[in-house]
This record gives sequence, structure tokens and C-alpha cells, in this order.
Amino acid sequence: MHFLSDLLSDLSLGVIKNYLSMNLENEKLYLNGNRIYLRTLTEQDATQRYASWLNDAEVNSFLATKSATVNELQEYIAKKNQQFDAILCGIFLKDNDLSIGTVKFEPIDLDSRRARIAVMIGDKTFWGQGFAGEAMELLMKYGFDKLRLTEIDLGVIDKNEAAIRTYHKLGFQEIKRDLKVVEYDGILYDQVWMEFKCPLVV
Repeated sequence: MHFLSDLLSDLSLGVIKNYLSMNLENEKLYLNGNRIYLRTLTEQDATQRYASWLNDAEVNSFLATKSATVNELQEYIAKKNQQFDAILCGIFLKDNDLSIGTVKFEPIDLDSRRARIAVMIGDKTFWGQGFAGEAMELLMKYGFDKLRLTEIDLGVIDKNEAAIRTYHKLGFQEIKRDLKVVEYDGILYDQVWMEFKCPLVV
């Protein structure tokens, strides 16, 4: 009985891996929400507007990337779309198709059924309005429903209190804290690791 269960599980995992590979190479992901939709970014989405977010000190203050050109973004998007362990989506308003940020899974580990999520609202006009949380919920639902993930995690500097509040509202729990390892404005802060476990795992 256990052998059959394991065999079916392995077969299901193989199907999911094939599905993910096909999705990354041939299909464009589209996820529809209440106010926004997510879709796979293409090289045509590497605009000056997108680059301006990453060149804005206020936007990139908690990001590893501190500057970007349109050409660099084109290369970045092309690379992510070729990776089998990453899904990079743009966040777009449903009302007017305006791009306001990005959200991604990277890395995705289908063997352990885990993924790491990261989100950026680049257009500061839309900060503090719940768009980051809505984008994360859409991608997380896809991860749980289609990729059969059981856990999603993320990392955040403890100075980024607004982000941490958003993650707690979504149901993320702190699982680990690396003390004084991230420098920000000459001060060392903790790196906080948080995790969300799928409540419907059987």
C-alpha cells in the first residue's frame, strides 16, 4: 500500500515537473485577482519605467539590486523565463493594465515541494494599499493548487516593519532569525525568515 502511494506520488511529481517546464518555456502564466492580475514578464516589459523603480533609492532600499538599465532588465527577464526553478510575474492593474511591480517564486524545489517568494511594488503611488499582499496571495494559490507546494518561505530585514506586517496578515510565521547580518544605513539588522504552510496538505 505504501509502495503504491509512493509510486503515485512520484508520478504526480513528474507530471508537475513536466507541467512547470512546459509552462516556463511555452506558456505565459496569467492569474486574475480582484484589483490586479499577474502575468509572466517578457523582454518587452523591460521598460524605462521598470528600470526607474530599481534606480529609486526609496524603492530599492530593502532590495539587493540598487540599479538597473533596460538592457539589464531584458537579460534578467530572459534568464528567469529559461529557469525551471523560477516564475517571474508582473503585477498589473485590471482597470488600465498599468504595471506596478513584480512578484516571483525563486527558487522552486518540487522535490521538497517548497518555494521562496518575493514581491516588489515599484510604483510608490500604490504603496500601502494592499497590492503586495494581493499579488502574493495570487501566486501562492497557484503554487499550492497547481504546483502542489506545501511550504512557501521568504526572507526580510527586520527594519522593514511594513512588509513584516503584510506577511503576518497573510499567515506567514517567523521560523528563524539571523542576528545582525544585514547592513542598512551603517546599522546591522536581523534577517528574518518566515514560512507559510499549506493548510490543506493531505
